[in-house]
Amino acid sequence: MAAVKATPSLFARSKTHAAHLAAAIVIGVIGGLVAAGFLGSLNWAGTVRNDNEWLIYLLPLGGLLVGLLYHRFGQPIAGGTSLVLDAVHVPDGEVPSRMAPMIYTGSAASHVVGASVGREGAAVQMVASITDDIARRLRIPHASRRVLLVGAVAAAFGGLFGVPVAGALFALETQRRTRAHAAALLPALVASVVANDIAQRVGADHEHIDAITGVSFSWNIIWRIVAAAACFALVAVAYIQAEHRIKDLFARLVKYPPLRPMVGGVVVLLLTALAGTRAYLGISTDLMYGALTGAVGVAAAAFAWKLVFTATSLGSGFVGGEMFPLFIMGALAGAQFARITDASVPLFAALGLIAVFAAASNTPVTCIVIGIELFGWGGLGAYIPVVLIAVALSGDHTIYKPSPLAKKHLDTV
Repeated sequence: MAAVKATPSLFARSKTHAAHLAAAIVIGVIGGLVAAGFLGSLNWAGTVRNDNEWLIYLLPLGGLLVGLLYHRFGQPIAGGTSLVLDAVHVPDGEVPSRMAPMIYTGSAASHVVGASVGREGAAVQMVASITDDIARRLRIPHASRRVLLVGAVAAAFGGLFGVPVAGALFALETQRRTRAHAAALLPALVASVVANDIAQRVGADHEHIDAITGVSFSWNIIWRIVAAAACFALVAVAYIQAEHRIKDLFARLVKYPPLRPMVGGVVVLLLTALAGTRAYLGISTDLMYGALTGAVGVAAAAFAWKLVFTATSLGSGFVGGEMFPLFIMGALAGAQFARITDASVPLFAALGLIAVFAAASNTPVTCIVIGIELFGWGGLGAYIPVVLIAVALSGDHTIYKPSPLAKKHLDTV
């Protein structure tokens, strides 16, 4: 009799898993299309800004428009990517449907005037918003919605950066609890792989980076990896602290929220004049390529400038992501470390790229796999120690902190 009762339950679970996989394919298609379209929009924004240099003087006006938009319509989505991660754990949590158009508009406006912000946060929020809106309309229960939201995060990440395995791992690793992992593992991987494939098919321009060749280990390379990891952890913690302190400072000094990004735009313009270059505006991919190829024209303090520009832009209220700026800060810091210690600039720029984000997000497995997918297997022996040491030294600092309500549910899982 017990065996007879178990059969329907097993059948029901099989149907649920099949439904999750089918939904993951749909989410992957949505994620790939959103990633490709969003990348195209941001590339257009960057081209327009570069072709019309006067646009950066609209930074204060762009900040005011973003501030007014979010003050009037953006209160329910103020948590950004953390709100998406919270919705996975809070039973009645949701990702508001307005998040997709709001984050797209705010990000495009921020990029076209030159705010130093990234893009992955916006893509994650857009795909999650679309996914959760459809799931709620179909009255899908929370147990399945959480799986679909994890898949949405994976699809956005994998489709945007062209790292399908890392995309799935990122979506899982940011959940902090293994119970959600078992059900979401395969759907997340499917969603990320499909999104990456769709994004490439419709013309997404993923960064192409030279592979790291075999690393010969000796005491000379080992001590450099350990010392570099400590530096990368310091950069990650410095960024997190800087953004939080700037956000608190703006909240204290500028009481009317829409004025905060406007004042932030003025500060970014002053920083641009002080730095004597516009290289730190926007996404700054040229700086990353310069570091990864060992170009000699990259300034010694470039990583610190990028840190200040990004912390000011996001801390004052401009809209965008933190991951790609952290990639760039890490690559620049790694390149400078290599020059000081007479090491391989491309190798340590690559190590900095993955280790700074790992330390800032507490996602070591994801970042080791990012290293493999971006730079090849040749540097695996260096990826693992530099990431693990950087994460350990950064402590509990993270750009993805759960809300008190989400933390309560995490603690009860």
